[in-house]
Amino acid sequence: MMTEKKGKAQGSRDACVRAIAEELKKDKWEVNANLEGWGKPSQVGPFVPDVEAKKGCLNRICQVVTKEMFEGNKERYIEFKNYCDEYDFHLYVVDKDGKRRQIDPETFGKK
Repeated sequence: MMTEKKGKAQGSRDACVRAIAEELKKDKWEVNANLEGWGKPSQVGPFVPDVEAKKGCLNRICQVVTKEMFEGNKERYIEFKNYCDEYDFHLYVVDKDGKRRQIDPETFGKK
């Protein structure tokens, strides 16, 4: 069932966003997360990132994606990254097992 699969992926993704937000908060960052119960992150161009964190003069934006969100669409990823160049940008991919890994735009989509 497609809906069940999509729901599971969204649950893993949300859990990952929550984990990142909580890790940053423990490290004394001011954190907003695009999750219920958290302050909403500021819009970056046309996007609202998953996590926005500030610590002193540092800004960090984290975006968590599932493989399905960017499958075959490197341009969509690059467009988002371009809006975030002035930030400490971290992009994570969550696999079907809920494990996350950080990716680099230069190697995205290459094997």
